[in-house]
Amino acid sequence: MRLISAPLIAARLSLTDAPSSSSHISKRCLIRVATLLILLTANGCGTLFHSEQIAPATLPLTRPVARDVSIEQLKRLLPARAIIVGFDVDDTLIFSAPAFNALEPAYPADVIRPKDYTDLTAAQRRQYHDFWNRLNEEYDDRSIPKGIGKQLLDLHIQRGDEIYIISRRQKTVPPTNTVTRRLERLFDIRLRHPVVQTNLKDKTPFIAARHIVYYYGDSDSDITAAVGAHAVPIRVQRSSASYAKDQPHNGYLNEIVLENSRN
Repeated sequence: MRLISAPLIAARLSLTDAPSSSSHISKRCLIRVATLLILLTANGCGTLFHSEQIAPATLPLTRPVARDVSIEQLKRLLPARAIIVGFDVDDTLIFSAPAFNALEPAYPADVIRPKDYTDLTAAQRRQYHDFWNRLNEEYDDRSIPKGIGKQLLDLHIQRGDEIYIISRRQKTVPPTNTVTRRLERLFDIRLRHPVVQTNLKDKTPFIAARHIVYYYGDSDSDITAAVGAHAVPIRVQRSSASYAKDQPHNGYLNEIVLENSRN
């Protein structure tokens, strides 16, 4: 059985590493975040045995134990060496409500997000793919890049980290590179890997297969998928104007939450 180890970054946060009280990053704040990271390790973030079944973690909602973290604090928490990181797309990197809100009213909700694709009729399957094709290829041009997305991508590119972008969206059929090229254009970057779209399936095995160490997302399912894949989850806060209907519980799953990350 081969063991894959992710860095236990809480060990790096010794008191000797903490800045003085006059710094923007206080010793107390680092200790709080260290506590949070220890809890993440206790939840399973840090090691992965190949024989384990890959599934989202079941995490109870608990009172947050640390304050939200700034980009500058995040820089202090990341390992010195290059790592593999992953990003969600909608409400994490881009504000896609303008795209979804413009297109969704024309399609039945139970067709574009079915409980089981195999239950759809042939006509419904055509509607399903028509919606996702139009969203990916055309309507997503209305989406707006989030400032926090640009900051995070630039940070990890400058560090030399390997970046994967994983979305639950249905991919275009037949496949194109439109989604990847659009993100490259929006953020003025070049991606080494094309965007992964899981066709509405759980992200956990996709995160695990790429040995991602840190995963950024806005939804509770992003957090539980990251923990299930033994990655450290980092919450990007969702805009209050999001198209998404599920309620995110920022900080209540013992994840790191980025401050001022709604836009």
